[in-house]
Amino acid sequence: MDRLRLFIAVDTPGEVKQSLAILADDMSRAAKGVRWEPSVKFHCTLRFLGDVDRSRLVSLEEEVRSASAVPPLSVAYSGIGFFPAGARPRVVWAGISDTHGDLRRLQERISAGLTRLGFPREERPFHPHVTLGRVREGADVRGLIDIVKTRTFVHPPVIVPAVEIMQSVPGPRGSVYAVLRSIPLSGTRGDTPDPS
Repeated sequence: MDRLRLFIAVDTPGEVKQSLAILADDMSRAAKGVRWEPSVKFHCTLRFLGDVDRSRLVSLEEEVRSASAVPPLSVAYSGIGFFPAGARPRVVWAGISDTHGDLRRLQERISAGLTRLGFPREERPFHPHVTLGRVREGADVRGLIDIVKTRTFVHPPVIVPAVEIMQSVPGPRGSVYAVLRSIPLSGTRGDTPDPS
């Protein structure tokens, strides 16, 4: 059976990717043992689905399209940190400021629709972010912890115009992402998103 490794995401606008790439390059000089993501992979995951039969792609797209009947979003990017907090971080991230909760409501709408399709409910809380790098096992993270404590990142608000159904394709140098469907946020101001 033909299966695809899928996730639902919003892409990071080009000007933000450029700024984040500069930040990651600066951090890479002091934080050894981190595999930094290329800027083409910078995105915010709304829902990870895992391996999905290709035959479900049409119904998946219909559900995401229905949930995406909201106006384009305005979000700002701010802060850097890592998961988990503490002495053994595994993921380095840049934060997304969702002041009005629009991105969270979109994520809730999409998650509710996917649950109706039979996908398991996501138990972890939604923490909007862009993954910058992944810490290798056994890496000396003292430099990374110092950077996160002393540096910050702020980018003015930008418009998020679409939601994307993405495929993760494993490769010898890490996974490669492909956009299978790009679904415009098609609502107008005055629409009142309801996550249910």
